[in-house]
Amino acid sequence: MKTLRLSVTPVVLSLFVVVLSGLAWWAGTPARAAFAPTIALIPVSGVVTGQPESVKFSGQARVSSELVLDTSKFNVPPAVILTIDLSNISGTGSSTGAKYVAGGNGTNVYRPLVSNDTVEITFPFSRGATMGMSSVRSGVLTFALGFDMNTGAITRGTANIAGPAFPY
Repeated sequence: MKTLRLSVTPVVLSLFVVVLSGLAWWAGTPARAAFAPTIALIPVSGVVTGQPESVKFSGQARVSSELVLDTSKFNVPPAVILTIDLSNISGTGSSTGAKYVAGGNGTNVYRPLVSNDTVEITFPFSRGATMGMSSVRSGVLTFALGFDMNTGAITRGTANIAGPAFPY
């Protein structure tokens, strides 16, 4: 009597092809397509009130905007990644005339792409030429930004600095 023997190799090979096909279908194209960032210099001004003195800030924020498109099967709406650099913003104390520096350079913010957006960040600042931990205070920087809906580039922007709503 003859015994029917099935070779294992074709079965394993077929299973391997099915698994790879499923992974290729699930992965599709890369989940994120990002484009080269564009940079905008946005004028900043405002006053943070509080103790030991109020501080008047001015300068320019350097805001980089990078368009992000989701190319996966989930169809997430376009977005932008904003990178905010406050190194060109400084402050002056109202009663002492002391110089203050803003920190928080390189803050990243992920936002849905819309034609007009308001972005608010909290940033640290301190008295002196460098950020010192002994006397760090915080301010709130509010941006009003306009975007090109095709490229994610910032087309217009203004910014205002104020104190936090609930100072400590």
